[in-house]
Amino acid sequence: MGNYANLNQVLDDLQSLNQTTENIRQKIVSLTQVAYNSQDARHVALEGIQCDIGACGNWIRCLMSLKHLSKEKFGDDWDQEYRKLIGTGLSTGQAEDLMLDYLRNTLTTKIHFKIESLFANILKDLNAFPNHKGFWNISNAMLDQAGMSRTGREKDVLTVLASLRNSFHANGMHNNDDLSVEIDGVTFEFRKGKQVKCASWLHIVAAIRANISVLESILLSKVVLGLNHEIRDDFAWETGSST
Repeated sequence: MGNYANLNQVLDDLQSLNQTTENIRQKIVSLTQVAYNSQDARHVALEGIQCDIGACGNWIRCLMSLKHLSKEKFGDDWDQEYRKLIGTGLSTGQAEDLMLDYLRNTLTTKIHFKIESLFANILKDLNAFPNHKGFWNISNAMLDQAGMSRTGREKDVLTVLASLRNSFHANGMHNNDDLSVEIDGVTFEFRKGKQVKCASWLHIVAAIRANISVLESILLSKVVLGLNHEIRDDFAWETGSST
């Protein structure tokens, strides 16, 4: 499966991801009676994911609109004027690649942080936080509580997003064991000691979509639904903010 044909397709999928996340929030309200606008860790994390996805989409749309308006206003000189408005000495293609790479990498990192924080908060509430920190151990403990396998597809999906995030710490390299996972026809190949080459928009969106699906299964599992009270998120409880 190839990459997106254009950024409009990326925006459509980002919007779909946000709606899927919203649907999960509504299910949580319905099934637990925990208020939508509460500082419950589930709503805090999911709202944060919505904000990250929305902000990423907004910046992409701004860049697209600026380019379109430059072409309309400046005609044949649009490229030079467009680069002036961006404030870059790079070529248009280089500047756009740089900005879009930043958005893609930032979106991946921030969403993964929120997933890890959410799992930690739920496990603390369940008095089931593992003895050893780190996402591998936290995700294993969370899967255990939700009645899911530590070696099944859910673990693979969670590990894919974690591996993408970890590659940023290693300047684009994968330093853990080899991993090969297919998600919705998109192949993720991680080879120890090799450069990560599965972080296109298509890969990132597929990984985020699959992780949101795993989140839904975990949050709607019997044990987690049984937490029909506000799960504490320290930052949100102290500041009244989810971001």
